[in-house]
Amino acid sequence: MELQATLQQFQSPHVRDLVWAILSPSLMKTTDHSQHFSAEFYQQAFNDILPHLTQLDRRPQPLQDHLEHTKNHRLGPYFERLWLYWLRHNSRYRCLAHNVQIQEDGKTFGEFDMIVLNQQNGDIEHWELAIKFYLGIPPLNNETHWFGPHQKDRLDLKYHHLVEKQLKLSRQALAKNYCQSRGWNISRTRLVSKGRLFYPLHTEHTRPSNIEKDHLTGIWMTEQDFRHHFARLGEIVFHWLNKDEWMVLRDRQPRTFLQIQERFSQQRYPHPVQLLVSHWQEKPVRLFVVPENWLDRALATLAE
Repeated sequence: MELQATLQQFQSPHVRDLVWAILSPSLMKTTDHSQHFSAEFYQQAFNDILPHLTQLDRRPQPLQDHLEHTKNHRLGPYFERLWLYWLRHNSRYRCLAHNVQIQEDGKTFGEFDMIVLNQQNGDIEHWELAIKFYLGIPPLNNETHWFGPHQKDRLDLKYHHLVEKQLKLSRQALAKNYCQSRGWNISRTRLVSKGRLFYPLHTEHTRPSNIEKDHLTGIWMTEQDFRHHFARLGEIVFHWLNKDEWMVLRDRQPRTFLQIQERFSQQRYPHPVQLLVSHWQEKPVRLFVVPENWLDRALATLAE
């Protein structure tokens, strides 16, 4: 069943976020296929706790309490806590520890997102989790040309940090000794990477080699392009998405083009905004609208 249709079976926003975290397609891939979970794995992961999700949808307080039991409410840690909840309610895996910092003399050398026991075969695994949203600038097959909306990170930098540092952490002597002192002999590493790539309007969806073929997609354009493109179109429906809706839309009021325009004009400091646009294309589209100088600033970072 399509992801959107599955999400609509649930009413609780947090339960829907959990379903999205499990069922949405992978974003990044490594050259080591043993580090990836397949689409079939994610489907089975969903099926495994579906009865629990159905109960949870009627009484979501346990999930809400779990998600609020943290000081960090950014999207990345929120995504991790969704997966931690799954690990605590599935039959195959058990989380032994999470957010384990490897330190020496007060200096942090790395952090394990999750140490996980596969209860079927006894293997201990290191899982790294990442949720990312990137906007691309042609040539789109170049991994250096994909930027976070606020340009604080870039696909190539994040990818190499994950693959060269985080996923290799258990091989470092300091981390290896730490794990062995706790009886953890880590036999494999896993990458759980979800998110979405936003392509410029009217461009072919070519992608970097480290991106999964069936990843989620969206479109981006500047505010000026947004005005020119949508001012001529009627019947378009918009949702202005808060960051807690970058995974799944909450049930909030739709807006017209003029209402969205008014909100853009009220921004004291223009910044990228994600919209959900309905009745524009065959299916609802995720659209990032960025300030006019966004492209120039992004290109300037490549020259640094």
